[in-house]
Amino acid sequence: MNDIITHIPPRKIILHPRRQKKIINCVSILYYRQGACYYLSVSKIAEAVKIRDFKQEAKDIQAKLVEWRRWCHRRPGVGFAVEETADYIAARLEDWGVETERGVGKTGVVGIVRGSRPGPTIGVRVDMDALPIQEENTHDFVSKYPGKMHACGHDGHIAMGLGTARLLSRHRQDLAGTVIIIFQPGEEGWRGAKAVIDDGVLQRHQVEAIVAGHIGTLSPELTLGQVGITFGPIMAAVNNFEAWVIGRGGHGALPHNTVDPVVISAEIITAWQRIISREIPPLYPAVLTVGQIQGGSTHNIIPTEVYLQGTIRYFHQSAGDILRTRLEEVMAGICKTWKAQYKFKLDQGYPPVINDPQFTKFFRKIAASLAGPENVKVLEFPTMVSEDVSFFLQAVPGTFFLLGAGNPGTDSPHHHGRFDFDESILWLGTALLTETAWQYAEGKYQQCN
Repeated sequence: MNDIITHIPPRKIILHPRRQKKIINCVSILYYRQGACYYLSVSKIAEAVKIRDFKQEAKDIQAKLVEWRRWCHRRPGVGFAVEETADYIAARLEDWGVETERGVGKTGVVGIVRGSRPGPTIGVRVDMDALPIQEENTHDFVSKYPGKMHACGHDGHIAMGLGTARLLSRHRQDLAGTVIIIFQPGEEGWRGAKAVIDDGVLQRHQVEAIVAGHIGTLSPELTLGQVGITFGPIMAAVNNFEAWVIGRGGHGALPHNTVDPVVISAEIITAWQRIISREIPPLYPAVLTVGQIQGGSTHNIIPTEVYLQGTIRYFHQSAGDILRTRLEEVMAGICKTWKAQYKFKLDQGYPPVINDPQFTKFFRKIAASLAGPENVKVLEFPTMVSEDVSFFLQAVPGTFFLLGAGNPGTDSPHHHGRFDFDESILWLGTALLTETAWQYAEGKYQQCN
């Protein structure tokens, strides 16, 4: 068919009157040659007349998306120590002729796809750090580095970000506006988004909106291939804390001669939970978890000190205010009662992830066109996990979506040594980011508001 297209004079290619509207949507085209009428498939149309079809193009690079994801999965970097991943990303971008910035927010990478005509600028945010977890999977692309693993799907996000850059770079001559693809380090508790923003990336490129997503099983409301959205909060705020209970150690058989930090710590942990049940309004979701307790060396010694580490999650500022204040007050009161000393540290944390309603309405239409209306779910409940994409969404309007990527073979939760996701959805995540960025840069968001 290609040779036919090549040799037909332009005046011989016609649109059937009944097909004129559909050709805009990449459905069909008819043309005549030597008195015969020919029909071209969608893929042939796109190839012959360069019609943009990001859904099909993303499917066409699915194998590359898997390749990129697995390369990154084998080579995880934690926090800001993602230099190997950053080098890989930058090399791909440069191969495709995408303008590249290195060292953004310490070790981040930014790809800039500039259109041939002026227009708005949108950012596509991609996190790229892994976790300090020992991988337990047995597939052939497990982590090469002991104690480090992509256990939250960020390797998939990298692949989707690269796919977005690849597809947009193919069509940059037809693009109005600019798309900034931000590969961010340090999402997992390192405030990497804040570092990138403080480095001036949004101001430098005059970014007006942001789109980002997360794959996996973060919402029980989503099955494989479904897109989850909210028109407001979608992820909780977070503050992490450390605490030290300092007593007086001694023999386990003579506790009356000691100030036992183990017993005092147990009382503190129990009392902290009463803040949730008795001081936070019942309709305000909040979580307090102590995830680490360290103290003691053997069975018959009462230690001098116990270390506690934990996290609080919430959506409403008033709930956060109560938790941040009362954690230390409760600890101080109990330690005073039992003659112990204490130290308490609370980090700055992340704000809640709050989607812009108007931008999410815009995104919802795009998601429905790619995944099908039946596969776009307005989530009944946001998730109590947290994400530093919240800093981007505080700075500019945008949306953060969830993409269902679980199946019976990938049922271990996020942040687990056997976490995995179904790679078959990588094309969809890529198409969602690419189409949203394209339409925004083309001014479609402004037209619908």
